[in-house]
Amino acid sequence: MNGVSELFIKSSQIDSRFQMGQRKPATVWTAWASTPYGYHQCTQIEDGLYTASSLFASIKNRDTPKSYHGYWPSDPTNIDTRFGTEEDLMDLSDQLHNRGMYLMVDWVINHFSLDTGPDDADYGVFPSPWNTAEAFHPPCDIDYSNQTSVEWCWFSTSNQGSLPDVYTEKPTIFNPLVESVETLVTKYNIDGIRLDTAKYMPKEYLQQFQDAVGVFVMGEVADGNYDYVADYQKYLDSTLNYALFYNLQQSIPQNKTLDNVGYGMYYINKTNVDPTILGNFLDNHDQARIASWTGEDEFKDANAVTFIMFHSGIPIVYYGFEQRFNGAADPNNREMMWTSNYDTSTSLYQYISKLQQIRAMAADLSGPSFYDQSTTANYTDAHTLVFERGKLVIVINNVGSSGNAQTNVNIPNTQYSRGQILVDLISCQTVTVIGCTGGFYSAAAPDNLPRVSPVQATIHNAH
Repeated sequence: MNGVSELFIKSSQIDSRFQMGQRKPATVWTAWASTPYGYHQCTQIEDGLYTASSLFASIKNRDTPKSYHGYWPSDPTNIDTRFGTEEDLMDLSDQLHNRGMYLMVDWVINHFSLDTGPDDADYGVFPSPWNTAEAFHPPCDIDYSNQTSVEWCWFSTSNQGSLPDVYTEKPTIFNPLVESVETLVTKYNIDGIRLDTAKYMPKEYLQQFQDAVGVFVMGEVADGNYDYVADYQKYLDSTLNYALFYNLQQSIPQNKTLDNVGYGMYYINKTNVDPTILGNFLDNHDQARIASWTGEDEFKDANAVTFIMFHSGIPIVYYGFEQRFNGAADPNNREMMWTSNYDTSTSLYQYISKLQQIRAMAADLSGPSFYDQSTTANYTDAHTLVFERGKLVIVINNVGSSGNAQTNVNIPNTQYSRGQILVDLISCQTVTVIGCTGGFYSAAAPDNLPRVSPVQATIHNAH
């Protein structure tokens, strides 16, 4: 793939706190567990695309084909052997750690799962102490305008299968649930947790969970309100950056103005959060794949992934993105990975690998501050977004392969000085800083790809 965005640096990987109190680079690849536990993915990950792997929920689920996704738990004390044995998961953990990588596992503690509606519920199918109705809140449908209802009522009351909401306020019910997670984290040497349906739990119990498990926790708070999502980082290490995701989804795949993404970057920095450990993503198992929006246009995909790779936060790449899986609504967005034969020759696979190399170089040039830096937009318009991170100036667009990106965009107020030469690390084109405040004109990138540019001398000094 020739050049997609612009990444300028003086012509001369990724952020995380998976182990409490430490910062280490991590890019997360989210994978559905396959037998045996996605072991074949290690080779693909080892190629340099990712530094952490996230398995979707692996605890024992209701024994039905419809629970393939792992989010219908029935026994939190054991793993689901349909996805692999205990030895398989231990082996996967060892294989990842031997490669200097992290293992992150999706967990559900908000609810259990029944194959009937509430009226016909048989709680005896669950292990003690969750084997009675008193272990769960009374059945009710969620009123999303009422936070108490969100935290108290059942995620589903369908007669085809319901999800009883755990009575978290009862220590005899919630404490053993937390302890079951602690046990499995220790047993399988798990480095981090993606906490499913975190917004449906009272926040004080999220805090209890975070304190108890002793590893990095990223909560799922699926909401487009920046302030609402930000509040959860008072109780958990991190959250998925859903509010920015909605802006990004509209601005690139749906071709709305990139000003919205620039505003989101600005607003995140106004909230009381640490943006450097939020989880940035383009799609996932609950959202339509980006390729279902962009069709055959890989250039929009490339611009979008360039943004999440360099915007402050932890980049999360959903499995199959690099293969251009294009499933839209659930379950079509949950395709089988092995049908791709784990192809490492695709243009997006190669492009992400290149971005990873650029991130590693940028981190070497900037030092630890690269991982601690929050990003804001230098410039936005309907089709262009410019921001800096470390020594890099990043330029993305949303016009796709058939549109016309604005040429000679005036990039204002960068860190560089008049006369310095910048090189685009994607296309290898160069530009010269002409403004007193670091301004320069960015030429159109080939095929409307992004650009990532540092100063030429900086690159030479890094080798």
